[in-house]
Amino acid sequence: MQAIITTNEVKALEYVFVFAAIWCIGGGFTQMADGKDYRKEFSKWWTDKFKAIKFPGKTVFDYYIDIENSKVDEWIKLANMDIVNTIDTTKSIQSYTIPTVDTIATQYLMRQFMSVGHSPLLVGQAGCGKTQIIKGLLRDLVDKTDDYLSQTINMNYYTDATTLRTNLMAQLEKQGGTRYGPVGKYTLIYFIDDLNMPRLDPFNTQSAIALLRQVKDYNHWYDLSKGIQLLQVQRTLMVCAMNPFAGSFTVNPRLQRHFWMLAVGMPMDASLSQIYGAYLGKHFGKFKASIHEQVQFIIKATLNLHSEVTRTFRKTAQNFHYEFNVRHLTNVFQGLLNAKPEAISEPDKLVKLWVHEAERIYGDRLVSHAHLAKYREIAADITNKAFTKINLKKYFGATPEILVFANFVGSLDDKLYDIFPNGELMAQRLTEGLNAYNELNAVMDLVLFEDAMKHVCKISRIISADQGHALLVGVGGSGKQSLATLAASIC
Repeated sequence: MQAIITTNEVKALEYVFVFAAIWCIGGGFTQMADGKDYRKEFSKWWTDKFKAIKFPGKTVFDYYIDIENSKVDEWIKLANMDIVNTIDTTKSIQSYTIPTVDTIATQYLMRQFMSVGHSPLLVGQAGCGKTQIIKGLLRDLVDKTDDYLSQTINMNYYTDATTLRTNLMAQLEKQGGTRYGPVGKYTLIYFIDDLNMPRLDPFNTQSAIALLRQVKDYNHWYDLSKGIQLLQVQRTLMVCAMNPFAGSFTVNPRLQRHFWMLAVGMPMDASLSQIYGAYLGKHFGKFKASIHEQVQFIIKATLNLHSEVTRTFRKTAQNFHYEFNVRHLTNVFQGLLNAKPEAISEPDKLVKLWVHEAERIYGDRLVSHAHLAKYREIAADITNKAFTKINLKKYFGATPEILVFANFVGSLDDKLYDIFPNGELMAQRLTEGLNAYNELNAVMDLVLFEDAMKHVCKISRIISADQGHALLVGVGGSGKQSLATLAASIC
């Protein structure tokens, strides 16, 4: 209420109070693993108990307060769609935050709290978009105003008070006496990700968390490198995010009381379609019309495939990495953005690219031939239903044909992401790459059989991508190092 009243002439204070009460009391609710949507439960309870302010429909969380007209209105009215026109598809998808109902509401509320110096804490499971929402807001504040600087600090299991204090001091300078602050008149916003990750010490405490609590309580900490010197910290603000299902399952209440907490649920299919549609629509707008028409079918098919994979391949103690979230969806679409008009000339080639990228993201994580066969069965069924005019059965059979895209199909220096028409050309290109490596380095005597060639192409695809990191899993002597070396030399 303070943030809204300070910057607006409020004509109907009751609307502002209701809006603030709903989000401060109910903002911590979300849909849980038991399938129960606690936000809907809270919304139903609120509308039954408080009838003075009428909400048109849906839930009370789907509306904001229009101060000028003293009424509730849909969040989408606050959307700034200009960002869609500025998208550069050569950059990572994470470089932009597409406005949806969820992102608009979250960023609006965070702005209100931050404007009065109160810290937000976003809580949600891995891949729900917490980090992307916060980074999008910080980019906006830093680029479009002259008031803020930002610094990202990623917590981990080994983060302690000493490490954290060093990170916190990185962008502070001495401003007289024992006072430290950011340069000029800026306010420095610390984005602390994975807040609850630091390990518990033998006394069941987390020194990094204790340091943050001290800063929030007193705006100072002690510099232990110079004895015990008190350092006053000014013009800083914290924004935090955490996954309640990883790390410590609780955060010290003495720190948590300083934050406004908001639960961030997994994005709905409508929001995901809007986000990925903006990227693919922009990228494939320069392709043939028949290719651009496939975009909506591909988005729908990808969402269906992700849902089926998540439901079929459950995380277990043995297969602990069977955890699929929005990041994997994003990686599929990021792969599609490698398409160039010179290579993707017909709709069927785009669908082949989609099949390839989906299998790289989902299929390559599976640990057995049985699981991979099950995945291909699911993918084949979805492909047949989504693309009825395109026959791709030969890529899903018991002995599927080779379907490999790489950026060295034309030549090792080509860098055009295209499909290998056959295994012979793939063998020729990789042999050229191996020979080029052996001319400059100690001879690596490799037999390039089909599986080895596929692995080289897979590794090359990953490390060629922006911030691409590969984790190769296999028994000793299976060729992980040699194949990675060859892939790196080709890239």
